[in-house]
Amino acid sequence: MKKLSILASFILILSMILTACSSNEAPKIENPTIVNIIGLKGPTSIGMIKLIDEKALNSNTYKVDYTTVDAPDILTGKIINNEVQIAAVPTNLAAVLYNKTGGNVQFLAQNTLGVLYAVGKGDITSLEQLEGKKVAISGKGSVPEYAMNYILSQKGLADKVNLDYLPDHATVAQSLLAGDIDVAILPQPFVTQVTLKNPDMKILIDLNKEWEEASNGESVLSMGCLVINKKFAENNKEFVKEFLKEYKKSVNYVNSNPAEAAKLVEKNEIINNATLVEKAIPYCSIVYKNAQDAKGEINAFLQILFDSNNKSVGGKLPDESFYYED
Repeated sequence: MKKLSILASFILILSMILTACSSNEAPKIENPTIVNIIGLKGPTSIGMIKLIDEKALNSNTYKVDYTTVDAPDILTGKIINNEVQIAAVPTNLAAVLYNKTGGNVQFLAQNTLGVLYAVGKGDITSLEQLEGKKVAISGKGSVPEYAMNYILSQKGLADKVNLDYLPDHATVAQSLLAGDIDVAILPQPFVTQVTLKNPDMKILIDLNKEWEEASNGESVLSMGCLVINKKFAENNKEFVKEFLKEYKKSVNYVNSNPAEAAKLVEKNEIINNATLVEKAIPYCSIVYKNAQDAKGEINAFLQILFDSNNKSVGGKLPDESFYYED
């Protein structure tokens, strides 16, 4: 009986210890907040590769899912239908979404500057040298067209350079490699793809610099940004703050460690060629600047697009509420 009494006492004490330990654990949330983060496959998503690879910010409170897609249309539909909380999108699309949703999509941060370059074999080093030449380009009705037209106009070359629009970037790259054209306007990583396949090909002109010069330094050629669902942002400020902190770390990691970052990009099927990505990263203009810090130059960028074609920003320029503020 004495042994049984000792055993019962031991079980009681053990039970009390386990109860005390369990009471110190964080309570599990039965219905965590779902956070869908989505981006386009390409430079606009490379900046958050560390978050994607680590499935970062998952907790008892938040269930975070990262996805990348090929087509902007897929991404746009999900954002409009409130299926996505945070997304990496072309900067002008952010303005379109803001207008289309009545302000329910906000600009969260700038993440990609200009990725457009003139590429070819010759000794061309200035836009003036393109006068009288046929230059292949894709992206009609989108930023590449508006950017090139603006730059040429500011240089007084609007009617002096023949822009030949092809269906897509891949077709432009193939035509350049086949020798069908001498000069092409291409974005990364297509630029690096071309120069890897033919070492005689090289970057002739950096359109990022040309845009800055054309706008007298008041604007940037902003190709990509992060957007956020406004209601989600209002109700989850601490999560957003933590996300931006980790996003900035990821951008710094990518720019400081292109070889390692490239492996993660291939592993997560954003671009399926680590060698290509490693060589392209230094030319992808991957950055981080929060909405309030980027506001001035983004306003100037959107104004230029609006003046070119108001549909490029959704029919009207966004107001101050477009820019997220914590």
